[in-house]
Amino acid sequence: MKYFFFPCAIGVRCQQSNKFALAAIDERGAKRLRCGKSKTKFVCQNIPFLRGIIYFFAGICALFATFWDSGKISEPAKGTISEKVGESLNIKRESVTLSVLLVLGLGLSIFLFGLIPSRLSFVFIGMSMNFALRNFLIALTKVAIFFVILLILRFIPMMQDLYRFNGACNQVRIRGGSSVGKGKFEYFAPLNILNIVVFTFVLAIFVITCVGVSGAWYIKIFANLGLFLLCVMASYEICFLLEKKNWLRFVGCITDFFVSAKPSITHDEIARVALNEAKLGSGESVEDKNISYSSLLTQMQTELEKAGKYDKADVEWIIATVMGVSRAEAKLIKSFSPKQEREIMKATMLRAAGKPLSAIFGFVEFYGLRFDVNKKVLSPRMETEILVEQALAQISNKKLDVLDLGTGSGAIAISIAKFSKAKVTAVDISKAALGVAKTNAEKNGVKIEFVQSDLFNGLKNRRKFDIIISNPPYIRSLDINGLDDEVKNFDPRQALDGGDDGLDFYRRIAIDGPKYLKKGGTIFLEIGQGQFKDVEKLLLDGGASNVTSKKDYAKITRVVIAKYDKRK
Repeated sequence: MKYFFFPCAIGVRCQQSNKFALAAIDERGAKRLRCGKSKTKFVCQNIPFLRGIIYFFAGICALFATFWDSGKISEPAKGTISEKVGESLNIKRESVTLSVLLVLGLGLSIFLFGLIPSRLSFVFIGMSMNFALRNFLIALTKVAIFFVILLILRFIPMMQDLYRFNGACNQVRIRGGSSVGKGKFEYFAPLNILNIVVFTFVLAIFVITCVGVSGAWYIKIFANLGLFLLCVMASYEICFLLEKKNWLRFVGCITDFFVSAKPSITHDEIARVALNEAKLGSGESVEDKNISYSSLLTQMQTELEKAGKYDKADVEWIIATVMGVSRAEAKLIKSFSPKQEREIMKATMLRAAGKPLSAIFGFVEFYGLRFDVNKKVLSPRMETEILVEQALAQISNKKLDVLDLGTGSGAIAISIAKFSKAKVTAVDISKAALGVAKTNAEKNGVKIEFVQSDLFNGLKNRRKFDIIISNPPYIRSLDINGLDDEVKNFDPRQALDGGDDGLDFYRRIAIDGPKYLKKGGTIFLEIGQGQFKDVEKLLLDGGASNVTSKKDYAKITRVVIAKYDKRK
């Protein structure tokens, strides 16, 4: 396990290596965060049997540390016995409480699992019964008492929250931090510290009682200790196997039922806050009115996942935009004021409602530049940056003539002009789109020739270019109504509709493009999924000497590069 989770009555601790993050809820219902370094390490997790010993004892230490740290978050009630004893002995209140609990727990265990079952065996079973059978019945009695105690604990309010947080730990660990896909019994998982402890004690009580080691007191102690350690190792390996095999998980959940319960949304969020903070590794506690980065991140993730709109890049962009910093700088922010939280969550809720980020903020970032956008132009997508990269790689430091067909917001043309010495001409059939593109060119400090034209129709026949580049409409007409609302409701249909088969504009470019190319020129085109073969044929039939392609970040063929031989 890369991340280890430990619940307490008010929160969850997530540990990675020797660093931990404790997310909790204080008396006022506010989320609190404590981070730091842990003295407990979980090593040798790939070594069977040994890992069980380490996880058991290190886990118990981490569990106590979780209760200890959570006690520092919760404000103690004044005048309590533990506080008075602590003051008189000059020790912390938490030390008094833990010491009392340990003594009571040890005494109760000896009484319930030692004296009572043994006395009952003499009364109801007698000494004349077969040794193995008598011990077996005593073991069953002890295990039954143990489960009765666990069942009683489930009705104690403080323990109920502990079990809900444990259930949240199971959910988050199984889903890897996601808040969606909750199965009916997903909050049960054999491989958590509370279940390992329960499973181990059930097995140890049964095995040690059945074996019934006899001899001197020191022989009994060492023999029973050896049996207990064997039970620890066996319990971990059994639970490990049960969790890995989904069809066997329900067996491990029989004992986990006593220490896990269905978490509420709040319990689930707290567990994910702890995980997110452990991943971020900021190492800073947030205990005032501000909200931590991990807490805000979890809130955003919850709302967006419920709407099916979660995207890590969107979350980072919302935070960076509201805070007025870059994405890299946004990750360095440790906490947010209540006002900043409200603004970020307002944008998040709009995104969850299906509004694209470009419509929420009125601009997008593309190739490191900012572009104003509205419903008159297509919002540039991240994959289109690959189209620009390919063109810039060919341009290098040369002063080439470049034609951008259907410029829209001007993202392609402006990016090329900004990062090369090329002379760029941009055309678009929409006068409104050209207005947006001109504004973006001025804001980004580049000079571009803008021409209102339906592809090549408005250009002079004598004009020749080294490169023609375009991201033309390529959606089939019948498919547009089936697009996501954020696309069909916010992007202009004119920038989406590629005709009956989505290839109308590629046909025109393949036929007319070579007429406007200089010898040895190149055409760069963005295409839709599954269109490469058709576009390749159109370009080759139109005179291209060679056609290659590039895939996008999702491994989909997205860019087509057509070379035109110098001899043509």
